[in-house]
Amino acid sequence: MLRCGPGATSRGDVVLVRQARMLTARVVVSTRPWRTATLLGAEERSGGEVLGRVVALRRGRWRVPLPRPFRPALWVAQRTLATAWARPETRLVYRGVRDFFFSGWSKPLRRHLVGPLAVRLLRAEDQDALLLFASERLVVSASFLRRQLRERWGLEDSERRGAAAGALDAKGRLHGFAWVDSYRQEGLPLEGVWVRSLVVAPQARRMGVATQLLACLLMEAHRQGEPSVQADVDEDNAASLRTFERVGFRRSSDALTRRTNEAWDAAGRSKRLVVLERDSGR
Repeated sequence: MLRCGPGATSRGDVVLVRQARMLTARVVVSTRPWRTATLLGAEERSGGEVLGRVVALRRGRWRVPLPRPFRPALWVAQRTLATAWARPETRLVYRGVRDFFFSGWSKPLRRHLVGPLAVRLLRAEDQDALLLFASERLVVSASFLRRQLRERWGLEDSERRGAAAGALDAKGRLHGFAWVDSYRQEGLPLEGVWVRSLVVAPQARRMGVATQLLACLLMEAHRQGEPSVQADVDEDNAASLRTFERVGFRRSSDALTRRTNEAWDAAGRSKRLVVLERDSGR
């Protein structure tokens, strides 16, 4: 990314925009007035901060440069995709393909392609796999993850504070990740330990990976003497709420829910959160 403001961009540039704690890549569709949109045409969110212009896209080991002479082609592609996405039949076909790929019908094929997964606590030597997964799936900074793994999560049992769990394939690549730790690490005035960043890659979904990650973290929290574990989930994330409830999490008190939302509101988050908790050793 090349750091710059809106004034240094042109139509067809891809820019990185920060909205509260969320980072999104958007295409500049107009400079007078200055407007951006997603490739599928979603309108720009107000109040976002432009961090800079994207100069390359990376996916795993692949890196695709975005030279500025390609701006007209990218702008045309954005308009074409947005127009197609506006048609109900296009969205219907997309949902059908997506639902099949992530359904139980495709699970044997996905399981064969992914191979067996081992869910375990991450160690210091898993740093490269974690940072690669984070670059593709998470909005957490690499420096934060590197520091936490080195100074808290990846230590020996007697020294470990908090923990991170991953679902790794035979080649050591991560297909799922979550961590449990104190929010004090991020400056939020919330007590106890909380499950964070529970993310499973699309190819490994509906294979029980999320519940295994949670079970691994709950066991470690209990070993560290934590009586309970909390979690906060976007209220519109029904799938994640079901996952937590399957492993015994229940809605927290109104007082804790209110304190949690107030703490995140002060940090700039806009979505309403549902707070859950359960005993670590149950």
